[in-house]
Amino acid sequence: MVILHIARLDSFQASGVNAVVPEHVKNQRQYADAALWNIGEFFEINGLDQNFSAGELDALPLPYRRPDIAVFHEVYIPKFLSIAKQLRKLDIPYVVVPHSSLNRAAQKKSRIKKIPANLLLFKPFCEKAGGIQFLSKKELEDRVFGANPFIATNGIYPQDEVKTSFGKNGLRFVYIGRLQPYIKGLDIMIQAFAAQKELLKANGCTLDIYGPDEDNGTHCAPVVRDLIKAAQAEDFITLHPAVFGDEKKSVLLESDIFIQTSRNDGMPMGILEALSYGLPCLVTDGTTLGELIESYGAGWRAETNADAVAAALARAVEERQTLSEKSLGALSCTEEFRWSRAAKTAVDNYGKICKKEQ
Repeated sequence: MVILHIARLDSFQASGVNAVVPEHVKNQRQYADAALWNIGEFFEINGLDQNFSAGELDALPLPYRRPDIAVFHEVYIPKFLSIAKQLRKLDIPYVVVPHSSLNRAAQKKSRIKKIPANLLLFKPFCEKAGGIQFLSKKELEDRVFGANPFIATNGIYPQDEVKTSFGKNGLRFVYIGRLQPYIKGLDIMIQAFAAQKELLKANGCTLDIYGPDEDNGTHCAPVVRDLIKAAQAEDFITLHPAVFGDEKKSVLLESDIFIQTSRNDGMPMGILEALSYGLPCLVTDGTTLGELIESYGAGWRAETNADAVAAALARAVEERQTLSEKSLGALSCTEEFRWSRAAKTAVDNYGKICKKEQ
């Protein structure tokens, strides 16, 4: 089976889509002939030679210009519409992976523009797909539209070093990711920490936020700094530049609890990565991973609002003696998301859609 993944990627390392799409392609090559057609900013990808940049489908080499199935990553990319039309003419089925863009919270962003765009363009694009691939049960249930849904998750690799000890004189909370205040719920996070200021400071707790200033042309760091200042939390919440690679690994291993309070996510790789290091996580339901983390005893789950997160922070402080136990739960949790397993599930679903089951 020949699978052509189509995405608009660039070199922005903090983007979950930029990070995860190449991994889907590389790992699916264990089970099928998968390739990537990047219609965005071309860049080399280690371990993936089947990485193409072309203006049109027919400019791709064989067999990829006539795949058995195509997989579009994200929804609101106008060029996808003409490519999908050509695929339909060739009787080639396609799958759409929304990466959380069809969730209710995401639909509130640029809502006025999305109403006619959905009606005329993007809803038909999704309805004519052979399937819509959601990354979690929560993302599937929260969709505004999308027929023929199925679940095939992101994946994670096991780490060569994991968390072995936790702070005795305080707790270091950490968030690593994009600095989008609304979607990533950084306003919720900061408000919750401010509400528990006395308790957190009395117990030596701090919050370190790491992320890139610029996000799709918008400078987010000044907004986050203003939120911290408005909350009068500058003495125990610190904003840092983005970290990657070994520096990111060090930050995670030196922290005690990973926190993410998103209003909307498909399957956040930052949380999966933190869990893979054995780091307990405090998350909102908007991350889609709250139920899972709760079921494995890998951290704390809260509704997506500041009051609920503040209450979860208090529980985390009270239960600090259980961090080693929750760390084991975090490592067990990630067994469900090994890349080999995630890739096999996706390929099996693609095979059913194009009637080329493996």
